[in-house]
Amino acid sequence: VIKKVHFHEFEELTTERDDEVRSPDFSCFGHQWLVRIFPGGDRESPDGYVALYLYNRTAEAIDIQCKYIIKHPNGSGPDGSKGTGKLRKFAPTGSVSDGCGYPNFALKSTLLNYLVDGTLIIEVHMRTN
Repeated sequence: VIKKVHFHEFEELTTERDDEVRSPDFSCFGHQWLVRIFPGGDRESPDGYVALYLYNRTAEAIDIQCKYIIKHPNGSGPDGSKGTGKLRKFAPTGSVSDGCGYPNFALKSTLLNYLVDGTLIIEVHMRTN
């Protein structure tokens, strides 16, 4: 399943470390999910990197494989992606480890080249057994 998550006016979002921006919740595999990005990085991010995490917002755990893709808007550049090739357990919401992602998803300066009318579009690819 592919879910597109939009972060409007990405260039104008906070650049403070550990300041997050949340996507609206979305549904997949009977669970509610959200994506959190940290445009200025989180505490584990190298300087200049955006952190990205997917969170299970449901009271039940689930095993899924996930991948995050950004596509170059005019096809003239490479698509960017990060993900795992194996299933990962997403704990129930409120658990210490209910999310999965990357403190070094991509350089913010790189992501600025992927905006569509100022919006960063992240494709969240999810698969389960």
